[in-house]
Amino acid sequence: MGKIKTAAIIIAATFTFGGAIVVQPPLQTSAKTTYVWIAPRHGKKYHYSKSCRGLNNAGKKVHVTLHWAKAHHYKLCGWEK
Repeated sequence: MGKIKTAAIIIAATFTFGGAIVVQPPLQTSAKTTYVWIAPRHGKKYHYSKSCRGLNNAGKKVHVTLHWAKAHHYKLCGWEK
């Protein structure tokens, strides 16, 4: 009788706590990182193309992520709108 009582308690506990424990698979993102061009010595604009007209006079061009550019208060170049 003791084994049946133990089994009943285990089954009851499984159903009671089983609904509260949810195992989710890890999230897989398919988003790709977007890179943009900036000219750090020539203002606060970012450009999707290295050959953008807004970068004509820039001596140094740096390739950074769009997230980084926005986090550092860069705005989209007016030529690419």
